[in-house]
Amino acid sequence: MMNKKNVYKLFLFLFMLLAFFISVYPLLWVVIQSLKTETEFLESIWTLPARLNFQNYATAWNDAGMSRYFMNSVVVTLVTTAVNLVFVTCAGYAFAKLKFPGKTFFYYMIIFNLLIPTAIILLPMFTMVNRMHLVNTLPALVFPYFQGFAPMGLIICRNYFEDLPDELMEAGKLDGCSNMQVFRKIMLPLAKPILATMAILSAMQVWNEYLWALTSITDESKYTLSVGVALFNKKTETVGYTPVFAALSISALVIVVVYLCMQKNFVKSIAAGAVKG
Repeated sequence: MMNKKNVYKLFLFLFMLLAFFISVYPLLWVVIQSLKTETEFLESIWTLPARLNFQNYATAWNDAGMSRYFMNSVVVTLVTTAVNLVFVTCAGYAFAKLKFPGKTFFYYMIIFNLLIPTAIILLPMFTMVNRMHLVNTLPALVFPYFQGFAPMGLIICRNYFEDLPDELMEAGKLDGCSNMQVFRKIMLPLAKPILATMAILSAMQVWNEYLWALTSITDESKYTLSVGVALFNKKTETVGYTPVFAALSISALVIVVVYLCMQKNFVKSIAAGAVKG
């Protein structure tokens, strides 16, 4: 006979299994549809494919121009993530460990951006980008994406650096290190888990962003993958549905792969925050 502890563990396991299924099933369903022929999809959306049909991926990648959109997204994501890591990490360290006039004021002014809906600043951002002659260029995406990620990234990074002992800074300064050397040689190596977390969050935000990419880019050759997939979705009457599912799978699975590659450090940062918090 099961005791209360084992019943609780079984209930918790079943609940987690259900949550996992609910989370994964939509992506799994899309991948299954992408491997069907058009006839199989139209016959039933609930059956498995008779055989794996990878031609849909070739159609999406070559005929629909997904390869070009994919490379645009990769470039924008990598550049934006690098910019986010450099500037947000430096700012997080400064707000956590350094003393300077207006420190609290500037911190809350940056955080205040989280309260502003994107739709409200869409027109001002476009006007600014247009005056800088950056419309229809990839840099038009990078800087607004940085502005969008900076407040959340600053909160994460600042809190992490605040939890690191001040004695580490003092020891470094006793050895003759400047503030920048302390940051680069002592603090930064300890921040690898939080850097991985910010990289994942930044990449997800940039990779999936649609509204600003659609607003600031009108040249089809400069479209990102999210805009390209939406454009491709309008061509179902000519190319069919299954290649569109293949394009969606390509877009979604990239983030899954990135997370799996950086999962170890991501989990470390969550565990560290739980212990220190």
